[in-house]
Amino acid sequence: ELGREQFLERAWQWKENSGGSIVNQIRRLGLSVDWSRERFTMDEGLSKAVVEAFVKLYEAGLIYRGNYLVNWCPATQSAVSDLEVDNKEVDGNLWHFRYPLTDNSGYLEVATTRPETMLGDTAVAVNPNDERYQHLIGKSLMLPIMQREIPIIADELVDPSFGTGCVKVTPA
Repeated sequence: ELGREQFLERAWQWKENSGGSIVNQIRRLGLSVDWSRERFTMDEGLSKAVVEAFVKLYEAGLIYRGNYLVNWCPATQSAVSDLEVDNKEVDGNLWHFRYPLTDNSGYLEVATTRPETMLGDTAVAVNPNDERYQHLIGKSLMLPIMQREIPIIADELVDPSFGTGCVKVTPA
């Protein structure tokens, strides 16, 4: 994690390395631009306005830090906008596993496209509105092969109509 000073240093370094390329691209496109009004976000006057806007958005609760999946480009070492990602559906297999309940009253069948991640499972999630599994929320399963107990948790993001309606929770 970068501190403020290192971040600013990298931003200016990026401008030094990439700013000319961007200007050249705009010129090649033949755009009509008043080059006397060219600005960079970190220019002194604009920087103050950016900080002021950021603080206002932060204080209004519109900017926050959280743990979310981020599209990452390993080549450029930077985040990639969802708008720049092409999602492609592919035909594949759903593998079904039976996770025994720890009270020996049966099992929970989980369908997954990633059977190789099973050893790292930390829970199985079900939709709390799915009547098939409501009675199991809070109970425990035995992770096959590992013989490790994992909980059955509720999450409204689970799609009851996909697979068995149960989702393995496996950290990245």
